[in-house]
Amino acid sequence: MLAVPHPAGGPHHLLGGRLPATTADALRRLAKKHGTAVNLDPAIINADIPIEWCNMSDERQEVTTRRDDNRPVNGFQGKTVHIWGCGGLGSWLAEFIARAGASAITVCDPGTITGGLLVRQNYTEADIGQTKADALATRLRAIRDDLTVTVAEGSVPDPAVSLSADLIIDATVSHSVTTYLDTLAGEDRTALIAQVATDAKTGSLGIANICTPGATFTPSELDDQAGRSVVADGGLELYHPLWEEAAQGDELIPTRGCSVPTFHGSAADLAAVAATLVNMIGLHLQRAEAPVSGTHLIALPHAPAGPRHHFLPAASDSRE
Repeated sequence: MLAVPHPAGGPHHLLGGRLPATTADALRRLAKKHGTAVNLDPAIINADIPIEWCNMSDERQEVTTRRDDNRPVNGFQGKTVHIWGCGGLGSWLAEFIARAGASAITVCDPGTITGGLLVRQNYTEADIGQTKADALATRLRAIRDDLTVTVAEGSVPDPAVSLSADLIIDATVSHSVTTYLDTLAGEDRTALIAQVATDAKTGSLGIANICTPGATFTPSELDDQAGRSVVADGGLELYHPLWEEAAQGDELIPTRGCSVPTFHGSAADLAAVAATLVNMIGLHLQRAEAPVSGTHLIALPHAPAGPRHHFLPAASDSRE
């Protein structure tokens, strides 16, 4: 390894090369006899010794500017994130957050991966038969070896652990989980809570309810408040289905014998919705000193006509 001074000063460049075995053995003998801090006279070095120069991947912070520098996802750097539900949205959210530099991610979803899920969820053929949480954890660890990934058993993690996280993302679209989250929201917590979902008919709309620490309302009260405002606003008609019961034909039965309808949507749709919601949530994490609760509504370019993004700030108390 060579540390080469930069003409402009500052941290050195690093170069790496492989030497032939005989040369390496000679250097070891010198180090054994004289120690590792050996000054070699360049004049006596055989210039004909071949050096196999290696490609370097140098991500030292002092020499590297991240490619996502100054972007909304910077809010995730160094954060501890819990992701409840690793399906159509959660599986993509987790990958984007891992790449954004979170320090630790806990995933929670006991559901089993089947072949049909590969159409839109972030899994592969090799994952079929595993639980979503286990397979997603393996993928996240493969993306970054410095990321701490934990698999929580059951449908939700230990509440004491979740409350101390920086962020809880609920992507389960489960009424029972929302009730549980409402209880947690009233506890002393540092975690920002984000509930995310998409629409049943197209999978091209997205919603993120952001409930900051210290909020005087629960996630479900925030959702009710946003729903009343949106449904009463004709300019936001595009988003009305997010608070309405799915009409006949909006949902689909994905396989013969399946008794649980699900929403339409492709991998491209869901990855795009998840990516947009990650950016919106990241903006709130960047404002940690002045957090704002509220509801983000987003639509992909091929969704029906309407605003592509709308933010509804929460009232001081959604029960007013």
